[in-house]
Amino acid sequence: MTDPSPARTYGGESVAERTARRRRQLLDAGRASFGSVGFRASTVRGICRDAHVADRYFYELFPTLEDLLVAVYRECIDALTRSTMAAVDDLPAGTDASTLSLRGLDGFFRAVEDRELARIVWLEVLGVSPRVDRTYLDTMHGFGELMVGLLGRHTPNIPVGSSLDRLATAAVGGISHTAMTWLMDGYRADRTDLVHGTARFLAAVVGAAEPE
Repeated sequence: MTDPSPARTYGGESVAERTARRRRQLLDAGRASFGSVGFRASTVRGICRDAHVADRYFYELFPTLEDLLVAVYRECIDALTRSTMAAVDDLPAGTDASTLSLRGLDGFFRAVEDRELARIVWLEVLGVSPRVDRTYLDTMHGFGELMVGLLGRHTPNIPVGSSLDRLATAAVGGISHTAMTWLMDGYRADRTDLVHGTARFLAAVVGAAEPE
């Protein structure tokens, strides 16, 4: 006899819908906890309480608190990427690197103004475990690839290769450190000034990749 439970609904919700809702509630509660008190001070019980989800459902969705941290971190990175891409999506091919940098960095730093997001991305993931460190490094590499892709799409005369990849890695490191410093300094610098200063740095990186 087939077990009908997977299709059973409660309060108008299917099993899949309830699972998705609980996952969303745990992700939101995890983000709020990691972004305020920090990962090391967060607990499964506290997050489940804030999410209004029973502890047993947590472990069905996330084997460990570290798994929830990685999932929250990836959502934060997705938000950073979407904000950056949305800022340059309407630029035509051939847009100069300066305009591209200013628009993209403005979108990036707008997302960084979300204190919870910034704390998770720059303060809560490093040193947790080798696995999480690897996730962070892979993400930074992904941002470098995104940068190279945008430059290649908008500025086709810039050579793409190992030299540009290395410069992109250096640029991502510099931009990342600037974002972390902005957060740690309480966002005292004006975002517009920060964007223009970082854009000049990025323009120098792009210039180093151009043929002499």
